Amino acid sequence: MLFLMQTTDFSCIILGMIINFNEISETEIQHMHNGDSFICAKMMMTPESKVMYQRLPAGSSIGRHKMTNGSETNYIISGSGSQICDGVEEVFSEGMCIYCPKDSSHSITNTGNSDLVLFTVISLK
Repeated sequence: MLFLMQTTDFSCIILGMIINFNEISETEIQHMHNGDSFICAKMMMTPESKVMYQRLPAGSSIGRHKMTNGSETNYIISGSGSQICDGVEEVFSEGMCIYCPKDSSHSITNTGNSDLVLFTVISLK
């Protein structure tokens, strides 16, 4: 199986089975889904999935959006925050995993004083 890697100019290159985030440029995204401030992300996309290393500075958020194409799973590498999924607020911290099923709506907010770092997998099936 081959993966496609998103590059800074949004073109793709083919990789093997390893995703090396050390070789992927970080992209700054302002007001993601109308959220507060900005996030930084390293992204790898295939037709079936998106895999991302995301960093949300203190006070940043990813605005409410509907997962129309698939489910989203976020592993919390460091930091703390909250997710509102279908109107229910869930507080999370390092070492936890948050999930938003397909056809649900959610937002993520960094409620801590340091960066919130997430490893994100979005299934597009």
